[in-house]
Amino acid sequence: MANYIKQSLEEGETIIFQGRLHWSYIFRYLLFSLLFLLGGLLSIYLAYYRYPEHQNALFYTGIALLVLAFFIWIIGRIERTRTEFAVTDSRFVQKDGIFNIKMTEIPLARIETVNFYQSLWQRILGTGCVEMVGSGGTSHQVHCIERPMKVRKIICASIKKTPSSQINQNAPTTPMPQNSPITQPTSNTQPTPNHESES
Repeated sequence: MANYIKQSLEEGETIIFQGRLHWSYIFRYLLFSLLFLLGGLLSIYLAYYRYPEHQNALFYTGIALLVLAFFIWIIGRIERTRTEFAVTDSRFVQKDGIFNIKMTEIPLARIETVNFYQSLWQRILGTGCVEMVGSGGTSHQVHCIERPMKVRKIICASIKKTPSSQINQNAPTTPMPQNSPITQPTSNTQPTPNHESES
């Protein structure tokens, strides 16, 4: 986990789950790296066992392809680590970028719904998308992540555990007085005496 997320933790805040992008996010890098790797090995094989008269040219070509495959693999790894996220006991934190860093923070108390999207191909590979919908209809999506269903369950469980979600339940209520005597309103007017008429 990058130090950026750890440095953003508040006092007493702990990380519950750390996540990253799925390897299929850099599939094209892995594919080209594998192709160049096979091409380099094949070139070296041909240099020593098939065409020894062109040994130097094939050998150096193979070495160049292997180096190129290594650099493409490194670029893919860097591209995969450009997006990382974490679920703490109070918020969702996401870091994007390598040189230019962007931090996205969503308090768990403001998340109302956690949606889950997964196609058939993503289901086979074990990846998917998680969307967090907050108050006011605002949403934040994280695409192509590892174990998306587990991430959704952790976010939902953390929302239930956050103290902010229990404010309405734990709010003190003013007790109503019981068996309070009912008093009749007193009148300020005095009854007028009845005078018997003298006959």
